[in-house]
Amino acid sequence: MRIGVLSDTHDRAEVIADAIRLLQEQHVELILHCGDIETPETARLFKPVPTHFVFGNWDKDRAKLAAAIKDVGGTHYDSFGAIELAGKRLAWVHSHERHQLRQLEHSDFFDYLFYGHTHVREQHRTGRTLVANPGALFRANPKTCIVVDVLTGEIKPIIVPVAAKPAPASPADTGSASEADAIPTIPQTDH
Repeated sequence: MRIGVLSDTHDRAEVIADAIRLLQEQHVELILHCGDIETPETARLFKPVPTHFVFGNWDKDRAKLAAAIKDVGGTHYDSFGAIELAGKRLAWVHSHERHQLRQLEHSDFFDYLFYGHTHVREQHRTGRTLVANPGALFRANPKTCIVVDVLTGEIKPIIVPVAAKPAPASPADTGSASEADAIPTIPQTDH
């Protein structure tokens, strides 16, 4: 079973849509969101794939977020989510409550623990638990999420490309250069 894990989407609709498309291309069956969704409009972008969300420190209006998540068939948890898939125990948090992350990591209860908040992708093992941060889709370079094969433990990072914004055309590109656009000259003065 393949799942997608992402975090810190912070209302970046275009990047989120690209990430969801890339995860669908990897044939994920569900997505775990590690928090910092921000608005109901962002939650609605996840309609194409069953998604389980936890709330992060930027998720202020949790009642409206919860309603939007329910509207798209998703599931929400407060600051901690846990499910069992294919006989494996999975947990995810945002991790702005550091004690919670440490406690879960050292409980030796979960096969997988995912977290966000730092905007930095990393993974390590503590006891039986594979701990991974998928990175972020905002204020991260590169913008990343991960695909996890729950049965094999394989984690595949996915880099979400950011569309380059076109640079403004220069007068030389448009062929409309005028004297006013020319490089100014500095007058010579006699000393």
